[in-house]
Amino acid sequence: MRPDPASTLIRAFPILLAFGFAPWSSPAAEIYPSKDPPLPRLIEPGQTEEPSVYRARREALMKEIGEGVAVIFAEGEEDGDGFRQSPDFFYLTGVSEPGAVLVLAPRERTYREFLLLPSRDPEAERWTGERDPISMALRKKYGFAKIFRTGRLTGLVLDLAAHSPVLWQISRPRSEDEKKAVDLEFYGKISAKLAGVSTRALLYALARMRSRHSAGEIALIQRAVRISEEGFRAAVLEIRPGGFEGRVEAEAERVWKSRGARRPAYPSIVGSGPNSTILHYPRSERIMQDGELILMDMAAEFAHYAADITRTLPVNGKFTPLQRRIYGLVLQAQKAAFAQVRPGVYFEDLDAVARKVIEDAGYGDDFIHGLGHFVGLDVHDAGAYHEPLAAGMVITLEPGIYLPEEKLGVRIEDDVLVTEGGAKFLSDGLPREADEIEKWMASRPASAGQH
Repeated sequence: MRPDPASTLIRAFPILLAFGFAPWSSPAAEIYPSKDPPLPRLIEPGQTEEPSVYRARREALMKEIGEGVAVIFAEGEEDGDGFRQSPDFFYLTGVSEPGAVLVLAPRERTYREFLLLPSRDPEAERWTGERDPISMALRKKYGFAKIFRTGRLTGLVLDLAAHSPVLWQISRPRSEDEKKAVDLEFYGKISAKLAGVSTRALLYALARMRSRHSAGEIALIQRAVRISEEGFRAAVLEIRPGGFEGRVEAEAERVWKSRGARRPAYPSIVGSGPNSTILHYPRSERIMQDGELILMDMAAEFAHYAADITRTLPVNGKFTPLQRRIYGLVLQAQKAAFAQVRPGVYFEDLDAVARKVIEDAGYGDDFIHGLGHFVGLDVHDAGAYHEPLAAGMVITLEPGIYLPEEKLGVRIEDDVLVTEGGAKFLSDGLPREADEIEKWMASRPASAGQH
């Protein structure tokens, strides 16, 4: 449930006032901008869309496949916020049950898609919650005419492959996992039982589909961004010399969950001073010092869709001359890349534009990562990086300069929507210019961070 909007505005009064908002004009108004796209209808629990949305995606994938059988396994994992379904499986089904399997058979005349769920375990369900029986209600809930238990998987695929003997690898294998891909391992068992079956890969079809977002997906990403921005505004109140990095992180994450986000989109990175130069600094355990910068790379996930935002701020509210110069270079690099974003442009071209700004200033060796990535169901989302950008894609632009000898790191990261005619910042609710950031810091109540 949302906090009362009026009380939220009262707490945010100094920041709203600094940026020209007049909270007294409509104290009960929705705090998100009216220009944001409306959210699609979400089904609770689970924050999923209507079953027809996922059915349309399966239909589109089956057109790409054309023949044979594709088996997609749910490979979600538990994290500190519960079970998170694997993005490919969720994109096609909206199902968050562990151990589920999707089978697609586009050549079949009547039933071409099957959802298989693990058998129920009454003892386990006493600890983890009751699961639905297979019924008409479950078929309606998930939008599948055929739902079986996973014990029938081998027999089902053998029957389907006998009609159309091609087995498709759809999901890209994870490079960091040394184990054999679960679909290929299963296909090996099918091939051992059925002669003449071939295995083929179609690894970019789903990535291409996932990177071209629907209007509903864009609205969900935009809401994830807005919730993330709220977290930043709360976190900034905790920044001061002598303050604790962990409190900055905790305030952001508290706000996200209070606004409907189930989890962070990725482990938050909150590093001050020397920690601002560590790209994936994981601990948030240092005391901030006067004259340092604090780098905050943190964002929320809303309804399974991620945001990804980074801001770098002076701990005492004022940039030093060196900090301002480095910050200005990073912002200039981001602006140069943003000016080039449009359909038909390649990601590597954007990277080159941003990198040239930093290299020309003599800091080429200090920009030690890529410019950005796709954003969607994963924070580093699926996408065909070797293909040109297209309208509906959401990418990050995140140049950075890291000077460990100066204990100084700067990264500025924003979520950008590729439009038909160019690009649009989704994360436009937080300041980027150095003067705006100093004004932001100065607008805080005198008691900020003094808990």
